Amino acid sequence: MRDVYIPASETFVLEYEEKINGFYSLCGNTLAAIFVAPESQGKGMGTALLDDAKNRRESLQLSVYKENVPGIKFYEKHGFISLDEQIDEHTGHPELIMGYHL
Repeated sequence: MRDVYIPASETFVLEYEEKINGFYSLCGNTLAAIFVAPESQGKGMGTALLDDAKNRRESLQLSVYKENVPGIKFYEKHGFISLDEQIDEHTGHPELIMGYHL
């Protein structure tokens, strides 16, 4: 996976107070990854990262585990809607496909 996705992705890093607080990666219009350091969560860092991604693309799509209810609520709060369901081929976990369009 690393050899396929990382070279094909654009990764953006959020630094605050000389520290990396989070990042996200885009692979085309897919939000392939978003991460906020645990000590930076609840401080608007995830919103800042997601807003930046939304400003770079007219539409975005992502996959999120169905069991990740806080993640799903976060994406819904920021305008994403559920489009479909699938099983993650690597983990076997059910996930939602969510999308955002301006």
